[in-house]
Amino acid sequence: MDTDDPRPQPPARPSMMGALFAVPDVRGRWPAAIRAGLAFAIPAAVLYLLGFDRDCLLAALGGFAALYGEKRPYRVRWRAVSTAGAVLVATTVGYGALGAWAGPSATPTENLVVITALVAGAAVTAFCLNALRLGPPGPFFFVLTAAIASVVTRHGVDLTPLVTAAAAGAVASLVVSMAPALWRPHGPETAATAAAIRAVEDYLDDNRSAGPAHRHGVALSTLHAWSVLHDAAATNSALAQQLWESMHRWHGARQPLDLAPPLPRPSVVHRLRIAARRFSHAEVTTVRVAAAAFAAGAISIATGLSRPDWAILGAVLVLQLGPDRIRGMVRGAHRLIGTVAGLGVFVALHLLDLGVPTLIVVIAALNLLIELTIVGNYAVAVTFITPLAMLMGDPAADITIPVRDRFLETLLGVVCAIAAMWLVLGRAHRRTWRYADDAVVDGFDDVLDGAAAGPVGSPRPMTLRRDLQWSLLEAEMAATDAAGNEPGWARRRWAAHVALCHVGHEALTWCWRADPHRPLDPAIAGMLSERRRLLTDHTPPDGP
Repeated sequence: MDTDDPRPQPPARPSMMGALFAVPDVRGRWPAAIRAGLAFAIPAAVLYLLGFDRDCLLAALGGFAALYGEKRPYRVRWRAVSTAGAVLVATTVGYGALGAWAGPSATPTENLVVITALVAGAAVTAFCLNALRLGPPGPFFFVLTAAIASVVTRHGVDLTPLVTAAAAGAVASLVVSMAPALWRPHGPETAATAAAIRAVEDYLDDNRSAGPAHRHGVALSTLHAWSVLHDAAATNSALAQQLWESMHRWHGARQPLDLAPPLPRPSVVHRLRIAARRFSHAEVTTVRVAAAAFAAGAISIATGLSRPDWAILGAVLVLQLGPDRIRGMVRGAHRLIGTVAGLGVFVALHLLDLGVPTLIVVIAALNLLIELTIVGNYAVAVTFITPLAMLMGDPAADITIPVRDRFLETLLGVVCAIAAMWLVLGRAHRRTWRYADDAVVDGFDDVLDGAAAGPVGSPRPMTLRRDLQWSLLEAEMAATDAAGNEPGWARRRWAAHVALCHVGHEALTWCWRADPHRPLDPAIAGMLSERRRLLTDHTPPDGP
């Protein structure tokens, strides 16, 4: 690459060594981690006292719901945790019944039915969570719940205690997740607003850095903050006023007297509709998850390995959030390293022959450690996920075969996942990026048309501005993924992409600067339209 090229360049590929040995940053994650541990420990202890014995450990299946409510205002957190809990319990019912139907001596055909159902569940959750942009922990814990439920009922656990334990975990998750509202009722919106204001101030301190990644970070954090404030019904609060003033400084706009908060993230239906387009990030991720998971499960059955669900989980964990190839290979390496370390932890725990009360404490600690580390370093998190999953399974006296198969099936899943990143829709990142940039162009035109037809601050122009911002975020993500997958090809398109996003953000800036009670100045709209026309007339073709 010519280092003297004055044109904007795509970001460098991440360092594999740096990503492999990243140290998890646990600052600020302790409260959520403690809640994750308690969401399991409380119902498990109660169930044990009621006579459930080892089945009480299955409360962890519903306890995973607590992971999906973090950072949400309490006004809506209960709904997110309840929804996750309901899905986890329904998953337990469905896959538990499927496992009971297959039984311990299932035929290859029956095993194929089970893995097909697991793959279907993985595909649906991968699509929905990627389409909604919910981020970590992603679909993995739903797939893990399905896998464990389908296995334990094969080995003698009745469906009733299984579902009871999962439901108890889901209820405990709701209670534990909502408890902080008693002493810090505005904590999530305060944290989100502070983070957004800090991002804006950092951007301004860097003299309005033109770096797309920096601008993207500001746009993402401010959209998140406004969405949280809307969720908390706090758009007329002092926090909202602070964020409002900060955004006006970001856009270099005069400060209006009246607070008119931007709209929150697009609706669930709108995000799902966007994701349903061909070659969207969510669609490509889902196809790869389904292909890799099915291949891993089928190969596991064909080779006589004992737990095809482990192979499926290995593939899902690598692909679930649709990383680029470099990050995907790092995640695969993390999966293998973490599995080996986790198996060592499991063997040590097995040799100690712990009683159920002690196992409750151990699994609660594992839940806590997973939540602490899952964002910072997957290898560390998988070190704790592996013994957690195995402790909830069938406790065999001889663990040689389960430990061996856990490693082999994980290796199989990782290999299938990495192969899928290269072979399944291998150049999809090109179309994903192109379509994302096209959506920016369409959103740009809609904003100018809406701002010319009525007051800039009226409902329809505000909706169009929000949708353009969402399209800009999608385009930045698609471009970054493409740069990681195919740097040489991305380099040829990068300058045009940066210029297009700059014009898109400029249109939003002029809308912020305009009088919200009047249409956008025709001269400004004409200037923006001409810039967009010149850019799109010179967009480079995809090329080979």
